[in-house]
Amino acid sequence: MIQLAHPLCLLLGGLLLLPWLVQSRRAWHYSSLYLLQGGQWLHPVTLLTTGVTWMAIILLLLALARPQRGITHTEQVREVRDIVLTLDVSLSMNGLIFSSTKQQEVQKLDVIQQAALEFVRRRPHDRLGLLVFGDDAFGVWPLSTDKSALEYRLQQLQTILPAELRGTNVAKAFIKSLDYLQEHGQADTKLLLLLTDGLDTIEPAIEAQIAQRLRQNQVTLYVLGIELQEDSNLMQLTRRVQGQYVNVNNAEELDRALRDIDRLEASKVTIVQHTEAKDLYPFFVVPGLVFLTASVALKSTWALEV
Repeated sequence: MIQLAHPLCLLLGGLLLLPWLVQSRRAWHYSSLYLLQGGQWLHPVTLLTTGVTWMAIILLLLALARPQRGITHTEQVREVRDIVLTLDVSLSMNGLIFSSTKQQEVQKLDVIQQAALEFVRRRPHDRLGLLVFGDDAFGVWPLSTDKSALEYRLQQLQTILPAELRGTNVAKAFIKSLDYLQEHGQADTKLLLLLTDGLDTIEPAIEAQIAQRLRQNQVTLYVLGIELQEDSNLMQLTRRVQGQYVNVNNAEELDRALRDIDRLEASKVTIVQHTEAKDLYPFFVVPGLVFLTASVALKSTWALEV
């Protein structure tokens, strides 16, 4: 948007020119311009000189008013988080779960895949990493803001582990995820998001160790269990560390749970806005001086009275 830094200069210029505009002009005493100069029109050079002079005056007055274009800069300061998605790809994830949207049963792994993809796409600024587990846990993608590569890895969930490794070992999944966050985590806010349908039992000593590490490293735990029993070890561990546990029984509940996590862990955004003014007066000064020079040259050449 263009604005004038000194708009009063235009008013002042108009006031200074006002006496010249209203003074008695020779042509005003005649009812027709034909009566002037032997009944002829004003000389074309006179009209040209007058027009050039007025263009010079207008442009130079605009330059004095100092036109500016405001350039607004907006900076966003975000609280970046480290989030590790730890996904169960055991053979049991090939089982079916009901989808009310499709009015049929769909494969659990497909549901997790689509829900995780949407979760990643809604978090463009966070650093996300991906681990999968069966009998063991494996890092598939490091903590990064490169969402396109992470999305590609998520689309390969079906073939990421061979069948012989697709058991369920939740304890190893926790330990490997915490090792990874401790080694590579940089943000103050760290999240571990575990999705599983496994009923694996975690030994008390290992459960206590996992709980202690979650608290010491200030990692917030979210567990999404697919059709798990209410008294499962996962639920007990989550309560122990004051994490969030959601038991989902259909595809829509899983997607809703991930959206709820979005709201619970909303980014803190500080917006800093400032406006930088760019002066435009050179674009008026230069042509104004050109017109003024042309006006002087015309008057000197033709020796005309304006």
